[in-house]
Amino acid sequence: MFSILFVLISRTPLLLLKATSYIFYIVAFLFKTSQLNVTEKNIKHCFSYDKKLIRKSLRETVELSLLFPFVWGRSDNYKKLIDSDYLEEKSLENGRPKLFFTLHMGCVDILIFVLSELLSQIDVLYTPVKNKTLETNLLKVRQRQGAKMFPATTNGFKYLLKNFFNKNNILIASDLVPHKRGVYEQFFNKECLCIDLIEKLSKKGTHDLHFIYLTKGKQKKYKLVCKKIKNNINTKEMNELFEEAILTAPELYYWEYKKFKKPRSGETNIY
Repeated sequence: MFSILFVLISRTPLLLLKATSYIFYIVAFLFKTSQLNVTEKNIKHCFSYDKKLIRKSLRETVELSLLFPFVWGRSDNYKKLIDSDYLEEKSLENGRPKLFFTLHMGCVDILIFVLSELLSQIDVLYTPVKNKTLETNLLKVRQRQGAKMFPATTNGFKYLLKNFFNKNNILIASDLVPHKRGVYEQFFNKECLCIDLIEKLSKKGTHDLHFIYLTKGKQKKYKLVCKKIKNNINTKEMNELFEEAILTAPELYYWEYKKFKKPRSGETNIY
């Protein structure tokens, strides 16, 4: 069922998808969905009560619910959403293993497809969805162009780490809140529990380190940005790069995610 739905949405003109998503956005706003509630709290916590940004962010969130199946349904649809100059990144294939870190901005599965195209091999740490049928379909889609997916579980992390030491290319979205261990750092001048995996792996010095993400495009929906970063980056510096990226198009960030859900003991949970 999911695969049929993906194909149907993937064949829908983008203008129609955008119009449909706007209707869904109006409904979500009027019924004050949980996504709107969390988005409002996060933006208010990090900046101020920015009504315009809150609405734009919710609209992007709703639109993503159609853009994801749009790129899942056909193998080349992701190219319709990004500026064509991403092909300049073909220089990535230089013989050195690479560690990519990213954040949740825009349709992040596009990064998996782009890196699968530009590199001969890429391993990706990801969070599985709870629906087993949907998870099976998504795993097949995400790996169809050569990527290898590793779930963010104890076993998944163990195998990914083994591949890292075998000099494989790795992609990690490191802006989420860790399940267990992490470090408290600043994010837009507010403290939150952060993943420190990039800090630990970059210290090994075995991989070229790159920050890769999507921002607002010039001709298409998104533009791919890929920056080579010095090794030995710490978590504070990683968050500063995240902030810099977010400020280029703040409405594209996943403000509906509970970034501050694990405060220090005794401190107030904003949710």
